[in-house]
Amino acid sequence: MGNLCGKDDIMLLFNKEEVYIGYSIEDLSKVINILKENKIKYTHREINHSERSRRRFGSFGINKDYEIQYTVSVNKKDKEEAEYLINKALHP
Repeated sequence: MGNLCGKDDIMLLFNKEEVYIGYSIEDLSKVINILKENKIKYTHREINHSERSRRRFGSFGINKDYEIQYTVSVNKKDKEEAEYLINKALHP
């Protein structure tokens, strides 16, 4: 989403709902594009699950397809529309 600067951006920090959780960078791209096309503000983050595991066990048993988890959140008021658009984009 970039730098937070406006009142709406600050409200999103405290009033958000997750609308996508997944491991596919391709699906993340589709989700972000559909939200941008429909002018729905969002935040996203990446969680690297392998960093913690690798420190303890090395790379043994780590499935590369599930190393990084992506989450996308939108304002609560936009949740229903965002979920509809995301579902339509990911499951045409």
